[in-house]
Amino acid sequence: MQNNYLTYYQLLGIETNASTEDILKAYKEKAKEYHPDKNDGHHTANKLFQYIQEAKEVLIDTQKRLEYDYMAGIIKRPEPTSKVIRVPYPVKQKVNKTDIAAAAIGAAAVGLLVGIFLGGSGKGK
Repeated sequence: MQNNYLTYYQLLGIETNASTEDILKAYKEKAKEYHPDKNDGHHTANKLFQYIQEAKEVLIDTQKRLEYDYMAGIIKRPEPTSKVIRVPYPVKQKVNKTDIAAAAIGAAAVGLLVGIFLGGSGKGK
């Protein structure tokens, strides 16, 4: 299926890898050719002049040009380098109050032992 639209590159008569200088040179040539003052207000020429201005504005801005190239299908968006792995959420388990108390007492005991091992008495000084 062929579309009936010109890309900004085709409109300016440049390649998709054109430099900023090439874009500006092509813009100046096309703008002179389709300038409203030169075409006695001809509607098609006026419209082309507007599109030529728009093409220049997009293509000389690096970020806008990249987005345009993606949107127009001139370049493809890069594929992700790593695959996303979906991990299911853990199943909620019932928590036993005794287990919580035991864990807290165990943590306190470890803290006391570490304090003694590092040279303290385990009591506040």
